[in-house]
Amino acid sequence: MAAKLLWLPKALTDVHDIYVQIGLDNPASAERFFDRFEQKAQLLAGQPRMGVRRPEISATTRMLVEAPFVILYETIPDDDEAPIETVQIVRVIDGRRDLENLPI
Repeated sequence: MAAKLLWLPKALTDVHDIYVQIGLDNPASAERFFDRFEQKAQLLAGQPRMGVRRPEISATTRMLVEAPFVILYETIPDDDEAPIETVQIVRVIDGRRDLENLPI
């Protein structure tokens, strides 16, 4: 059974900002990134443990790459064996940033 997918407000703001920034120069590219973020998120609903854990960012954070961006997310429960009920997309940011000092 697929996990419930939940986009947190910061993640929605991140996607909007990325879309606008890219869209200023290339609207078609902005649409492609938007679609790819959505596709990756849907993959997480079916396979919530596919992203690597990133404890240096936050104890419960996992990361999935959509280069050059990364999707930071958490699972509820945060367990490596129990069924995952919810995937929370926490942030979508440029992976070249200092992720260890990123406000989540």
